[in-house]
Amino acid sequence: MTLDQMLERTKPYAIGLVVGLIAAPIIGFNAGWITTTTASTQAAETARVDALAGICSTAAGRMAAASSTDLAAIKGYDNRAKRDELVAAILADIQVPADVLGKVSTSCGHSLS
Repeated sequence: MTLDQMLERTKPYAIGLVVGLIAAPIIGFNAGWITTTTASTQAAETARVDALAGICSTAAGRMAAASSTDLAAIKGYDNRAKRDELVAAILADIQVPADVLGKVSTSCGHSLS
C-alpha cells in the first residue's frame, strides 16, 4: 500500500474527527448537556429560594387559617405593608440563611399577592 492510498483511506476519518471536535461542544452547550459553574451555582440558589419561599407561603396559609384571616385581605398593592409584616413574622420562625433572606422574602411576598 502506497502513502497516497493510506492518506486516501484515512481522509474520511480525519474529516470526521475535526468536525466532531468542533460540533460536540457546540451541541453539548446548546442542548444543556454541559453547564458552567456559574449556571450550576445560580440553579442551586434558585432551588433554595423556591423551596424556602414555598415553606413561607404554606406557613402563611396556616397562620391565616389559625387567626381566621382571609388571605385575600392581604392581596394587592394597597395591602403590601400588611403582607410584608406577615412575611417578616413567618421568616422570624423559619431559619433562612442570610445570603438568600431578601430573595426568599420577596418571593414569598409575591406568592401571597
